[in-house]
Amino acid sequence: MEYRPASMKLDPISNSLTIAIAEKNYGEFESDPLAFVRNQFDIQKVLKDNEKEDYDSYSVDFKSTKGHLIANFDDKGNLVSSFQKFKNVRLPEDARLKILQQYRDAVVLSNKHVAVSKGWDIEKEFFKVKLRDGDKTRRIKINKEQGAITYVGL
Repeated sequence: MEYRPASMKLDPISNSLTIAIAEKNYGEFESDPLAFVRNQFDIQKVLKDNEKEDYDSYSVDFKSTKGHLIANFDDKGNLVSSFQKFKNVRLPEDARLKILQQYRDAVVLSNKHVAVSKGWDIEKEFFKVKLRDGDKTRRIKINKEQGAITYVGL
């Protein structure tokens, strides 16, 4: 990410920082937001620019046109937790195949990808998918835990 000193100051009202992801980085960001933050963002610059404020935690919101990731850091720059939510992302191949197997004639209308982490490890991850199956609209939830995918009708 391009570093501009003024952009790394926290908003004094919300005590948070919002970073818009450059359009050239959308695909990389949406495919693995935590890896993108780990590789492209330097929390130490935020700590340095805000050291006079004596914050004990930092909330950084990374936004793109398809969604966002909120990363919560402690006063030493360690990632404590994160929440990410994206819309209309490419579903993982195993999820697409299972949808095709179960709903052969269905068309995916939209989807949402939600993930929560403790530190850098994803603890909860799921997709909400809206399908058109003939004249019916179905909503399914695909839980992605420990490599297993389960379907729950919504």
